Amino acid sequence: MDKKKKAVLMWILFVVCVIGTVGLRYLSDREEVEYEEVTATVISAEERELENRKTNTSYTSYDIKVEYEGEEYELKNAHNAYEYRSGREITAYLSRGSLYANIEGVESSTPLFYAYFAFLVASFVMLGVAINQSIQARRR
Repeated sequence: MDKKKKAVLMWILFVVCVIGTVGLRYLSDREEVEYEEVTATVISAEERELENRKTNTSYTSYDIKVEYEGEEYELKNAHNAYEYRSGREITAYLSRGSLYANIEGVESSTPLFYAYFAFLVASFVMLGVAINQSIQARRR
């Protein structure tokens, strides 16, 4: 396949990825996610500073354990640890066997949202590939 046809194919794949991204976002925003608002008891809350040695950056991770109906859960999508003192009762959201700190966490953990995110990343990758192929085709 010559360089020009390859460049055109990459641009077509880029457009397909963008259309997929927009369509999946539309569907994800309208998806009715089932969840139940529950009261859980905080067992422990720990804030950890994690460092990425390759990029020399760090980020904060929150490890919060809660108990609900006699079972221990890791609370997902918490944005801090200071709200979760040991023994405190909190409102959490139970969905698909996991407890979330907020509704946004429930909505952003669906398979449809993961597919949207994958298409979003693929769109950026394909944009770079398409630009690169176009530059190579023009050099010839």
